[in-house]
Amino acid sequence: MVMLIMSKVFDKRINSWNFYVESTFGEYLKFAKKIINNNELQRKRVKTSKTIYSLLKNDLQKGCIMPPLVLALVKTDIIDIENPDQEKMLQYINENSENVLLLDGLQRTYTLIDADTDMKKKSDEEYQKFLKNKLRLEIYVEINKFGILYRMLTLNTGQTPMSARHQLEMLYSDMLNTEFEGVKLVTDKEGKADPDENEFIFKNAIEGFNSYMNRNELPIDRQDILENVKMLENMSEEDVSKDLFKEFLETYMKLFGMLRKITDNHIVDEEELIEYGISESPFGKKVSKIFSTSQVLTGFGAAVGKMKDLDIIQSLEDVSKLVDKLEEKNKGYVWMMELLNKLDRIKVSSKKIGNAQRMFFQYFFRELLNSESDSYLDLEAAVQNGYKKYYSQVI
Repeated sequence: MVMLIMSKVFDKRINSWNFYVESTFGEYLKFAKKIINNNELQRKRVKTSKTIYSLLKNDLQKGCIMPPLVLALVKTDIIDIENPDQEKMLQYINENSENVLLLDGLQRTYTLIDADTDMKKKSDEEYQKFLKNKLRLEIYVEINKFGILYRMLTLNTGQTPMSARHQLEMLYSDMLNTEFEGVKLVTDKEGKADPDENEFIFKNAIEGFNSYMNRNELPIDRQDILENVKMLENMSEEDVSKDLFKEFLETYMKLFGMLRKITDNHIVDEEELIEYGISESPFGKKVSKIFSTSQVLTGFGAAVGKMKDLDIIQSLEDVSKLVDKLEEKNKGYVWMMELLNKLDRIKVSSKKIGNAQRMFFQYFFRELLNSESDSYLDLEAAVQNGYKKYYSQVI
């Protein structure tokens, strides 16, 4: 027996086709072991609740029906949506397991594999009967990465998944060392990224996007269920037909390029440090160094996310349009010197310097990009007023 496609439904939320498929234990087990190791977004095997899964294993041996397992196929241009060929779909899955993600049903899959191991020890007649037991699958095709993340979080909200930031890192890991949207993402291990060549540390970019999705500039290493629900609420307002991470980076890179242009990527010298009362080891000596850091990216992400919640902007595209206007109001690098001065003050007065810097940059960007603020599109005013807002929160 091959897979039988029983129906197909278009998921309007994530713009992907969902095929409801009937299969067997035997067909699924042929590729199950390959796909459980393929999706690093999934949790590892749960060691707790052994009694529950032991009961499920016994039930599977008797032919119980499990809730449908949920898979996603990527790079699926070989599947004809209008006239899908179920034999070709099965062949594709078996031959391209690296392009198959298990979105929901990891623990049930492990339990089915355990049941299969036990049944192999029984008579061939009993084992063959076991392999013919029915299994139901839901298979998403033509789903993008943001849709995968959204659907995985909704399917696993009741569990304790890895942090969304970690999931984002795994989801976009294939973009390492590839150039897109004018930026090249590199890892910490590969040496220093060169921001003058539009090279960013991958982790910094992910943290910035995570801050946008969570509306919070502080690093979130572990997320509980409520935090995931909050992120899902924010995600539900986004257009998942777009690759939002790419759009986020494109917007930020446009801003990054404009700030470099305004300052002519001026490198601060020792005399200027003394003139503005800045320490010998400033946060950075030029825009490209300053604005490629995690503190700035997370501050930007949180600021834009909060502005979106307040209906000050409707999308990242609105921010992108504002960037073009910055050159009209700003020239030179005095604002950058004032920025470094404020960052020096924060370094001296804060216990958690990194978090304090993130908070300051969040206020800086909100002052700069909010049409209702007195600092709208004025870099020097945004530095001064952003610092006042930051200072009022920490005293």
